[in-house]
Amino acid sequence: MLRIPFLLILCISLIAPSCQADKHQETPEVISSTGKFQKLSASETGLDFSNHVEENFTNFFARFQYVYNGGGVAIGDVDGDGLSDVYFTANENHNRLYKNIGDLKFEDITQEAGVAAAEGWKNGTVMADVNGDGHLDIYVCRGGSKDNSPENKRRNLLYINNGKGQFEEMAKEFGLDDAGYSLQAVFFDMDNDNDLDVYITNRPATFFIPHTEVLKAKAIQNPDFSDQLYRNDGAKFTRITEAAGITRNFGYGLGLLTTDVNNDGYADILVSNDYLENDYLYENQGDGTFVESIEKYTNHTSFYGMGIDAADLNNDGLEDILQLDMSPEDYVRSKTTMASMNVDLYRQIMSSGFHDQYMHNSLQLNRGNGFFSEIGQLAGVAKSDWSWAVLAADFDNDANKEIFITNGYRRDVADKDGNIRFQNYLRSDERAKRTDEENARVVIDMFKSVPLQNYIYDDEGELHYQNAASAWGLTEKSFSNGAAYGDLDNDGDLDLVVNNLEAEAFLYRNDTEPQNYLRIRLNGPQGNKYGIGAKITLIQAEGQQFQEMKTVRGYLSSVEPKAHFGLGNKGKVASLRVQWPDGKAMELRQPDINQEITINYADAKLLAEERKEQSPLLRETTTKRFRPVFNHQENDFDDYASQVLLPHGHSKSGPAIAVGDVNGDGLSDFFIGGAKRIAGSLFIQQADGTFSPGNNEFSETDAGFEDAATLLFDADGDGDNDLYVVSGGSEFPEGSSKFQDRLYINDGVGKFSPSGSLPSIRSSGACVIPFDVDADGDLDLFVGGRVVPTRYPASPESYLLLNEGGSFKDVTQSMAPDLSSIGMVTSACWNDLDEDGTAELIIVGEWMPVTVFEKKGDKYENTTADYGLDKSQGWWNKVVATDMDGDGDEDLVLGNLGLNYKFQASPEKPFYVFASDFDQNGSNDIFLAKENGDELVPIRGRECSSQQVPDIAKKFPTYNAFADAGLEDIIDLDKPDAIRYEAREFRSGWLEKQAGELTFHPLPLAAQFSVVNSIVAADLNKDGRQDLITAGNKFEVEIETTRADAGIGTVFLGNGEETSLRTLNQMESGLFLPENVKGLYPISLGKAGSNGLLVATNEGSLRLLEW
Repeated sequence: MLRIPFLLILCISLIAPSCQADKHQETPEVISSTGKFQKLSASETGLDFSNHVEENFTNFFARFQYVYNGGGVAIGDVDGDGLSDVYFTANENHNRLYKNIGDLKFEDITQEAGVAAAEGWKNGTVMADVNGDGHLDIYVCRGGSKDNSPENKRRNLLYINNGKGQFEEMAKEFGLDDAGYSLQAVFFDMDNDNDLDVYITNRPATFFIPHTEVLKAKAIQNPDFSDQLYRNDGAKFTRITEAAGITRNFGYGLGLLTTDVNNDGYADILVSNDYLENDYLYENQGDGTFVESIEKYTNHTSFYGMGIDAADLNNDGLEDILQLDMSPEDYVRSKTTMASMNVDLYRQIMSSGFHDQYMHNSLQLNRGNGFFSEIGQLAGVAKSDWSWAVLAADFDNDANKEIFITNGYRRDVADKDGNIRFQNYLRSDERAKRTDEENARVVIDMFKSVPLQNYIYDDEGELHYQNAASAWGLTEKSFSNGAAYGDLDNDGDLDLVVNNLEAEAFLYRNDTEPQNYLRIRLNGPQGNKYGIGAKITLIQAEGQQFQEMKTVRGYLSSVEPKAHFGLGNKGKVASLRVQWPDGKAMELRQPDINQEITINYADAKLLAEERKEQSPLLRETTTKRFRPVFNHQENDFDDYASQVLLPHGHSKSGPAIAVGDVNGDGLSDFFIGGAKRIAGSLFIQQADGTFSPGNNEFSETDAGFEDAATLLFDADGDGDNDLYVVSGGSEFPEGSSKFQDRLYINDGVGKFSPSGSLPSIRSSGACVIPFDVDADGDLDLFVGGRVVPTRYPASPESYLLLNEGGSFKDVTQSMAPDLSSIGMVTSACWNDLDEDGTAELIIVGEWMPVTVFEKKGDKYENTTADYGLDKSQGWWNKVVATDMDGDGDEDLVLGNLGLNYKFQASPEKPFYVFASDFDQNGSNDIFLAKENGDELVPIRGRECSSQQVPDIAKKFPTYNAFADAGLEDIIDLDKPDAIRYEAREFRSGWLEKQAGELTFHPLPLAAQFSVVNSIVAADLNKDGRQDLITAGNKFEVEIETTRADAGIGTVFLGNGEETSLRTLNQMESGLFLPENVKGLYPISLGKAGSNGLLVATNEGSLRLLEW
């Protein structure tokens, strides 16, 4: 009888059926194309290898989830004839070694070489000089299911090369016959002693283990089910796993590589783990030990971690990291195969200490300070379907790296309709009538074979990539797994070899147009002849390229052990610098190009390390100025309980800060607001420039509010600063008294008393902006409304409050009636846009255009269209007026969502929201939508959508039916009371004011990495030009949306009359704000008035920077 834990447990573990094209195809499809790669047939090359897996009850995906994970490929010259040979692993059958005999022709020499590895389930392979004799040996990792992998058949194999292409299996003799369920190994010099140590990824024997059991298993750490580290002690390797700090390890390490992540001269270890276990980044301490540090270096990673690579993608001398997952790019497949998160279980997992992980590919951009920003969505590489190997290299010799990705899974086991059929079958009487073998066959046939096209992302500049697979000649659809590259015909470009399941391996000959190149072969020290871990920097007049020598990369594979640099049309290399792992280095001046050169370790010298002392623009002085440091605490609230399809929460917008002198001593103090149940706090600046908590008059009564914005200003005209606090959030019902704003009157020495001089306000607010609206010498107020609880994206009320002798009157309806429901306001400012001597009110918000209210007589009218801004809808967060171009007038700088987000918008393809009570059950229903071809389609899937509107599940009984429906088939788009908004611009930027017109300029790329919540304009370097500081991020997103956390704060230096800005890196700026930053607030420090910047972080510590 069929007894299966199955993908089961795709549904009962962290993942539930989807809450989130190509149609299914039974046979591989070949698209005719000519391009940069030409696939050569086995009859042409002799590479007739195919990885065939027999489908049966033992090899049944419901019992052995890795049955279709495929094998690897290794490329290297094993016989010293100058031609790179190719080795494949086969899961069930014999591995094969092919000798390169020239002109891309190969001979199968497996039997005479003795490397067939006839027994066991083979996974990854690597060519490495294990014994230090200068010859490439072959290591093979084994481990299948519990049924087909007894210990004697899963011990890893080491084939030692005699230099003539003949091998002897000697894993036991070298101490490397690891008995775990091994996936891949990497040989690297962990201690810089010029020999190669080895790290092996071992996985648990079973799959879909609950997170509670994962935590228990990590504490035990069985060596058969956990990664292992072996030190090279000369004649033998010694297992040092626990002693070296490789502890609490229990993952499915499908991706593995080593690279010097923090540029400290020691190789670190990166492991890309499948399923819910964190990925591992083992930081090398330089003393033979490692510390797991993934959360130190990243804000999030991929969830189903697959293949991994590290390469300098933007030629800044720093290696970035690519990690694959299994998110489809195709709309239909995203709705029929993409899994969704079980919200309650996700929260349990996060509270158990797991790192943030999301189901898409990751591109971790190296920021140079030991931190990585994940920008895969901005780069256009986040979705490539069920992907395995990723290889970043310069395949067309244009001096930029492309990204190659293999794709495909033998059975579409993620298909949700198929899973429903499978579960129904488990409950049927038919199952009991059949044998296990018969049942397995029935279930296997329920899931189609859907071969997929591999990807190659072409570099378009500015860290953006476009899939060019068809144009480049990668047209076949297949089940491709491991892959490796090398110059197999020695013509100066990189060819590709791919290990396929159920099909002959691909050999793609590189036919790119000839461009300049330089290839490097390293002749290293005795124990590391191929220079693994050496760093190579190539300098040209136009810039630099950087590579670290490593062969294990991608998935279960190793590439040719040479460095390849494409040079484009540039004819000269100024210098080539090689730094070896032990610190020795050498530099070659003006090497000839279009050749392969050998760099000898014997020519290197131990050079003094070059350290460039930098004085960053900003420095942090938090602990110096604060005793104690304020920490913001947030209340727990579920924004999604009544609105399942809400894109993000609105209950975590604080803290807000107001700066001003409250006690008349000439020093700037500040008030910082609190979350619900926590009163705000006043901080008084002392004569020495430190801050101490003031006498807090803000009682527990005030703690019942959520402080969303705050302002210190003279409300009553007595010459001191009073305090206005905007009440906001989404925790209270619409119209609640907890949305009443508060005004506190200062007695002149910093003691505040509540005032009853505000009108009734029952709207969740976002900002308060002062201006003398009626020119009577006092300050009036604009108060922007942020959200209507449970009715997103309805417009809350905004207010215009007139100051009448310290008492405020609501004059919105009489002076600015269109202002009342203008939208979901986030920020505003007053600025004389038309330079007529009267300031306009500029308002921005979510789903809003940059909105202008102009005074016409005694009223304010919406004149947005007059300024050409009526099509500028975005998710704007901040507007600041400042002179960006040095022409004497103030322009508008705007913070927006950015480009590194799940949702994208442009004037050509807007992003939409529709909202109403579509099923008339008394609740507000939200549908986010995008254009797919010529129709609108929902962003969220059938599962989540039917949680909000249950009739959807009845109307669309299958996931395929839902995927084939347009939004107009799902809801009534013409419902009279339905809200319809669109967004057309998600870039942060600035509006240049010139001759009465406003021209939008996007801010530089770094500003688009994440949400910009705050902007400060100041002359930071005292050159007379306006500079910018931006910061943000957005962590409060629904769990299927990757949180916006790639921002670290950025300084942009102005160029005066030019419209360009220079982006400072973190070492130059001193700014590092990777938290959920909600506000930046300039503050004057000390009697001398030096410049400070308060940084307000949600659920984080208050920080102070100075310049």
